[in-house]
Amino acid sequence: MKITLVLMLGLCALVAAAPNVEKPTPFEVNAEALATAPESRNILVNALIRQLIAYIRRVINNGSSIFGIPPLDPLDLEHLHLYIPAGLINLDLELHKIFVTGVGGFVVHRSNLNLSDLTFDLDISVPRLDISADEYDLIGDFFTAIPLYGKGKAVFEVEGFRFQAKLFLKQSDDEKSVLIDRIEDATFVLPHFKCNLTGVIGGGDIDGIVNSMVEEVIIDYVNRFQGAISLIASHLVVAGLNPILDQLNTWSYIAVLLPRA
Repeated sequence: MKITLVLMLGLCALVAAAPNVEKPTPFEVNAEALATAPESRNILVNALIRQLIAYIRRVINNGSSIFGIPPLDPLDLEHLHLYIPAGLINLDLELHKIFVTGVGGFVVHRSNLNLSDLTFDLDISVPRLDISADEYDLIGDFFTAIPLYGKGKAVFEVEGFRFQAKLFLKQSDDEKSVLIDRIEDATFVLPHFKCNLTGVIGGGDIDGIVNSMVEEVIIDYVNRFQGAISLIASHLVVAGLNPILDQLNTWSYIAVLLPRA
């Protein structure tokens, strides 16, 4: 389960790392046009953020030849392991040949960059994720007593996933890049999750019963433990994203916007 949530939390921010050769310059800021008035600075900050978001969306939808990244929507994954010890139902689920669509449709509800303390408030959602797996292997139980197993195709539907966090930024050691120092106040909601596993035990009505229980248990489990899951995901996102950010010469764009003493 942690792996799944880390994937969802990071998909809109992480656009995968790859050794690269060229430093892209996706943003343009006219430093000479920067006025000292806070209003002018805010306009340029918002313009910079819009360019950043547009660039991330473009990489997700179209890939990047500079970084050697293929399109991430649709996203192909070879394997994913979910383990959910929920008590009422315990699941150990292996998914193979997974296909995910909807990542590039993320919506930014809030994106506030505070230059005085270098923090970035972010509120994003993914309206819909459609996830399918060519094959799943399921081992589990009801109430730790009744065995549960299955093998077949799996389809999942996630709607309304929303993530909020405050990113604390910092300058890289070589003074060229903007990195993430840490992530705080990370929260998320998962209001709708639809599960369709075929081939559970004997099939037929059993499939429907198991799918209904899986849907209810996953939503309850994820939302109940979102604090712990968010903390783990935040650390992993920082560790995964900073190597990419370190390849981009972005500090110069921030430097011209920083308030002068």
